Amino acid sequence: MIFFGEYYIQLDDKNRMRIPSKLRSLIGEKFYISNGSDGCLFVMDKESFEHYARKLEATTKISNSAQQKAVRQIMASVDEPTEDSQGRFVLAPKLRKHAGITKKMVFIGVNKRMEIWSEENYKAMMENESNNFDDAFSTLEEI
Repeated sequence: MIFFGEYYIQLDDKNRMRIPSKLRSLIGEKFYISNGSDGCLFVMDKESFEHYARKLEATTKISNSAQQKAVRQIMASVDEPTEDSQGRFVLAPKLRKHAGITKKMVFIGVNKRMEIWSEENYKAMMENESNNFDDAFSTLEEI
């Protein structure tokens, strides 16, 4: 499955949220949220998360303390939310803190995962990247 698009949502007064319906129908019953790069959160379905965890395990050297520290931080941040009958779940405080989320946020689809950004950080990142789109796009030509 491939995730794409951007969706603006916000936390309710109890710090609950819903995955946007177009994305929710694709992700399945179980999903995982973890700290991501650049101050965002990663959201993955069960299969993608298990693949990600196995890849981390396979590529991390026990003798490399920096790699071990990174894996510890990533895996310690993982949350498996439980949805209520209306499809809402509480976004864990540690995840909100990592992403700087207070109320408004943006879900974006990024191929095999979704990312959650604070609206403020997302707009700043997109503004910065739009100025460098051609440079960013040219790096993809190497793929």
